[in-house]
Amino acid sequence: MDRYSAKKAVRELAFHVPGLRDRLRARYPFLHTPAQLAYLVACLDRTAAVPGSVVEVGCYQGNTTLFLNRHMTAQGIEKPYWAIDTFSGFRDDDLEMEVARGQERDHYRGFFAVNDRRWFDYAMRREGVTRVRSVAADVGAFDFARVAPIAFCLVDVVFYQPVKLALPRIWEALSPGGIVVVDDFHEDDSGAFSGAGQAYREFVEDRDMAPQRVDREYGLLVKGDS
Repeated sequence: MDRYSAKKAVRELAFHVPGLRDRLRARYPFLHTPAQLAYLVACLDRTAAVPGSVVEVGCYQGNTTLFLNRHMTAQGIEKPYWAIDTFSGFRDDDLEMEVARGQERDHYRGFFAVNDRRWFDYAMRREGVTRVRSVAADVGAFDFARVAPIAFCLVDVVFYQPVKLALPRIWEALSPGGIVVVDDFHEDDSGAFSGAGQAYREFVEDRDMAPQRVDREYGLLVKGDS
């Protein structure tokens, strides 16, 4: 029996075992909708000629990282790609801020905690992605001058405090013509995942900029040439 026949035999066996059958199902591994992923791809294309790196703030296990890097490779977009995350879930002080904002502590129990930077790096290597450089850091305290200039930045962090602290530094490091997308920008600031959106709203209000919502949940920042 060749290895392909053996692999099919194993999968056939798994199909008949209730505890293993679910492993055969198709999965959608992304926390973004297809339309949102298409918009992120469009942002990469739009900033292809803008000087600077691509930065993903909050990358969890790397599904979106892999998707965007596959697109960059296919389109010949060669830029440094930085993936910044705690790789250990939420920080206690950020969680306390959400509680102070009126959120329930137990709502966030276990979110994104089952993770490790080593696992992320291995996943990238396994898929042949070599441009990604991971950084384990508190994004609220991270010095974005380290990855400047920035051409495109995806901020995919749920909580208010880290986004509130990071956005001014990201904006300072952003190239003219650069784009920042902030996930979880909702209609109001009261929901369990409204912290990042509130921080985005305050950022634009402080600078007399108009908030821009894209695909229902993305807040958009585009830096002009002046």
